[in-house]
Amino acid sequence: MAQKKRYTINVTEDIAEKFEELVEFYSMQKSAVMTLLIREDYEEKIQGKELEQKK
Repeated sequence: MAQKKRYTINVTEDIAEKFEELVEFYSMQKSAVMTLLIREDYEEKIQGKELEQKK
């Protein structure tokens, strides 16, 4: 099993409400939604940039 790290983040009330809506939308735990969002953003920005550089 992968080793896990614990993070604490501070967000505005507006962002917290939006995050709660995403948690409900995906019907997943908060940590799973955060992981999903980070993976999607990483793939879009970082891996996309790497592919662009290879061209």
